[in-house]
Amino acid sequence: MQSVSGTIFQIQRWSINDGEGIRSTVFLKGCPLRCQWCANPESWHGNPEVLFLQEKCTGCGQCAVVCDAAAVRIDPVSRKAVTSGACLGCGKCCQVCAGGARKQIGMRVTVDDVMKIIQRDAVFYRESGGGVTFSGGEPFLQAEFLRQLVLACGRIGLDTAVETCGFYDWQQVADIFAHLNCVFIDCKHMDDAIHRKWTGVGNQRILENIQRISQLPLRTIVRVPLIREVNANEQNIREMCRFLVQKTGVREVELLAYHDYGKSKHHAAGLPDITFSALGEAETDRLKQIIADYGITLADFK
Repeated sequence: MQSVSGTIFQIQRWSINDGEGIRSTVFLKGCPLRCQWCANPESWHGNPEVLFLQEKCTGCGQCAVVCDAAAVRIDPVSRKAVTSGACLGCGKCCQVCAGGARKQIGMRVTVDDVMKIIQRDAVFYRESGGGVTFSGGEPFLQAEFLRQLVLACGRIGLDTAVETCGFYDWQQVADIFAHLNCVFIDCKHMDDAIHRKWTGVGNQRILENIQRISQLPLRTIVRVPLIREVNANEQNIREMCRFLVQKTGVREVELLAYHDYGKSKHHAAGLPDITFSALGEAETDRLKQIIADYGITLADFK
């Protein structure tokens, strides 16, 4: 099964924020959610694609020359490139773009390709208590690819973790959890309607999957991205804590401070501008105290 392939958009070596110790984080492409604050909107679509930063375009026209799909033209008024929906994501235009306006996002790789990169740092994983974290996008969206990556890591004794939005058919991926050491699963909002408003999907399946995962013998950490306009309020945090204490075995929560690192990416992808904001330190401390009052540990991997 080592020939199984999938689509990734990055492998980040020497990561220290995605689990214990030194880790490599493998970002798989494709996600069923459309979180409006997403820092990685380039992860949404499962196929390789080209990100175009028009402000960097010099209008040289080389992208139009090499495009086999005739998806690029030079606008006679702005004298900058314009890309149509016919783009195949092949990346040829990225190779000839002198201004760095085009960046290929995503590549098709095999399990072997990924494992060769992972194994470069195996000695550091073991010495630091680290390992490999699979992130995204949503890793479980490429179930067979993820399954074979996790099994391959297990065969050489590497610790494995997954960061997931929790939105998937449990029956299709349940077996993968038996080979994981840790799961980070998002809980973006406890209200189904509000969750749907900001992410495009309801939260029922996610909450059910949190319950299922929490019954397994592996470390489970619920992650909450704190966003002032969305979920960073006392009522939502209390509802989450009651859910965890009453209906799950999860007793670890990690609060993630909001940042706008994805702002330029949203602009490049033609998405609405990000207008969210982070909490101040005192406000965050208040929510941390509420969580602690429920007997839930605050995880921190900084």
